[in-house]
Amino acid sequence: MPSITLALDDTLHQRLVEEHKRMSIEWLRSHPETMPPDFNAWLIVRLATNVPQPARSERELDEMRMVNAIEKLITELAPHRFGLVHLGKTGEELADAVTELGQTLIAELGLSRSRTKRIQDLLAYYAKSPKEVADLGHVGVTNRAYGALHEAYRELAVRTEKARGRLGEEKALGRLEGAVAMLVSAGVMSRESAREKTEAFRLAGNREQ
Repeated sequence: MPSITLALDDTLHQRLVEEHKRMSIEWLRSHPETMPPDFNAWLIVRLATNVPQPARSERELDEMRMVNAIEKLITELAPHRFGLVHLGKTGEELADAVTELGQTLIAELGLSRSRTKRIQDLLAYYAKSPKEVADLGHVGVTNRAYGALHEAYRELAVRTEKARGRLGEEKALGRLEGAVAMLVSAGVMSRESAREKTEAFRLAGNREQ
C-alpha cells in the first residue's frame, strides 16, 4: 500500500490532538470494555471519511436499478416454475433475437451498451426452446399437434368407413381401435371418448348389416 506523508502545522496538529482526546473520553464512556484507537489510527479514519467520493448521476442510479430489476426477473423465473422461451417462429436464431432485443433496450430504455450486454448474456443463458419448455412442463402434446392428431383420426375413420366392406367388420374395427388406443396413450383422447367412438363405429356396421 502506498504511504502518504502529511505536513501539519503546530496549530492544526494541536487541534487534532485535542479532538482525539475528546473522542477518547467519549469512547471510554460508551465502550468502557475496549480501548479507543490511538492517534495515528484515528487520524487515518478521520481523513478517509473526509475524502470526497465520486458521485453517481441520478440517471446512472436509475439505470442500475432498472438493470438489477430486469436481472432479478430473469433469474427468478425458473425457481418459481416459469420459463423464458425463444419461439423462433420465423427461423430466427437465438443469438440474433437476443441482439435485436438488446438494441431495443438501448433505444427504448436508454441503457448503456455495457449494461445491455449483461441482460443479453442472461437471456442467452436462460432462454429455452419450445420443446425444452414442453419437456420441463411435462407437456405431452402441444395444441397444434393435438388438433393435427384429431384431424388425422377423423380422416382415418372416414377412409375406414368407406373400406368397411372390403376390409371386413373385424379388421375395420381393429384398425379404428388401434388408432384410438394410440391417441389415448398420448393423452390426446380420453378412454371414455375412445370407447364411444369405437362403439359408434361398431353400431354403424351392425345397422348396415
